[in-house]
Amino acid sequence: MRLFMLVALVLVWNIGMAQQNLFNIPSGDITEKNKVFYQHQFNIYQPMFESKGHFVYGLGKGWDIGVNLVGKGIGFNPTLEFITNDNPALGALSPHLMPSIQKQFRVSETFDVNFGTQTGINLADQWVEKEIAYFNYGIGVYHFMNKKSRLIGGIYHTNRNFVGDGTAVGFLVGYELKVAPRTYLMGDWISGDNESSAAVIGAMYNVTKRFQFCAGILLPNKGNDKPSGLVIELNFFGWDLNMK
Repeated sequence: MRLFMLVALVLVWNIGMAQQNLFNIPSGDITEKNKVFYQHQFNIYQPMFESKGHFVYGLGKGWDIGVNLVGKGIGFNPTLEFITNDNPALGALSPHLMPSIQKQFRVSETFDVNFGTQTGINLADQWVEKEIAYFNYGIGVYHFMNKKSRLIGGIYHTNRNFVGDGTAVGFLVGYELKVAPRTYLMGDWISGDNESSAAVIGAMYNVTKRFQFCAGILLPNKGNDKPSGLVIELNFFGWDLNMK
């Protein structure tokens, strides 16, 4: 299993594809036709961290597709170990390999509506232990300050295999507020009491025209047994950002 996970991580780092996120919810951005975007996120707890890889490919006409490798847990107790779960009775399964697809509808110059899904299976050793997991969503995105800032709101529908026991339907809320030429305040919230239900409050900095660094504090909702933590996110773009 450990060897398989290492191989899968390398493959997704190089060829994977998915939707762009703020921290934990979709950002509402669509990758342009034939362009690519890669995002890697670390949720750091004590004494472990989770790793998520997303890489997007734009199809054009408001569509993008991808593959996510999520829920890769790595612990240090006291030696390095991969943390996996193939038993639904013990909570959310992990890790998952999940293809995704997203479509955006432009309602006006300042408002978009996006619908998307990521659906796949957990990477269990035995085929009989593989289960379907999904996360479906619909969001509205309001752009303001000359489209340099945004507010996001919407709903999600998921299942136990992906988020464990608790809420299967809930709300998504997020914001991205430009406060300096390269700096944004950023945060999001997933409602409910499942293992993904949490708020993240942080910021984003455009290091170069093709690289963003994001960091935030992870605050689980009541009913989510995970501890508070730190989120680190690295975004790599296949095109030059407008940093004015």
